[in-house]
Amino acid sequence: MITFINGKYQANINGKTVKRANKRALERMLKDSNTVQSVPIKSEFSPIERFSFASQFVQLLHKGAINSFIFTGSGGIGKTTAVTNTLTELGLREDTPDAPGGDFLSIRGFSTPRALYDTLYLYNGKILVLDDADQVFKDPLGANLIKAALDDKKERIITWNSSREDEEIPNRFVYTGRIIFVSNLSIEQFPQAIVSRSQKVDMTLTTDEKVEIIGDVFNKMALDASVRTDVFNFVKDNASKAKDLNVRSAAALITLRENFGKDWQRIAKYSFCG
Repeated sequence: MITFINGKYQANINGKTVKRANKRALERMLKDSNTVQSVPIKSEFSPIERFSFASQFVQLLHKGAINSFIFTGSGGIGKTTAVTNTLTELGLREDTPDAPGGDFLSIRGFSTPRALYDTLYLYNGKILVLDDADQVFKDPLGANLIKAALDDKKERIITWNSSREDEEIPNRFVYTGRIIFVSNLSIEQFPQAIVSRSQKVDMTLTTDEKVEIIGDVFNKMALDASVRTDVFNFVKDNASKAKDLNVRSAAALITLRENFGKDWQRIAKYSFCG
């Protein structure tokens, strides 16, 4: 993400803040970098409000009003849970090996373009959740398949023009499904053709915004009030020193608070801050 501060454009590239007077020059540097990271700046919209937007976009996608939704940003803050919960609240069931035939399928991790093509065909008409499956669209073949799947034409035709041993899957078909992308990448790392075809919510958070999300999650957990207060205050006081500030790392401190008595903050500081 490029921001304009004090008369210059700036972005985080390979862990360093780079400033340029020329925006295009900075855009080229971002494009050439394989490890683009958004510069966290406080948004006009609170993290909780952005989660609400995400839920509304998932509902639109379920209705068929949109074909794609991109949910990006900081890891470990509950993006996957928010998407899954919204789909479940809509009465949809996840398709799993133990319970096949569900309404949506989650793909996590690696997938080849050929496997993606087969999945789009076999689960046609359903919602596909690509959860941290970034390699799918980083591969040019995978990106082209997804572009075809999200085409704005009346009929979205996906083609695989090569010889295939599996004659049960045709070389071309009309796709009627929808796709949700959940990723820790910045929106700049998505192919522009996919971004332009999608609604999107960015959850790249500042430290204070991450603390806000953690507090909201803690308030919804069935915790003893003293445990909740002690752990949240510890997180807030040590947020700037945390090795990896997110809901998961904060929640892990609850176990330490419940099991180590008076010494819990010492070991928590070692675990949380390093």
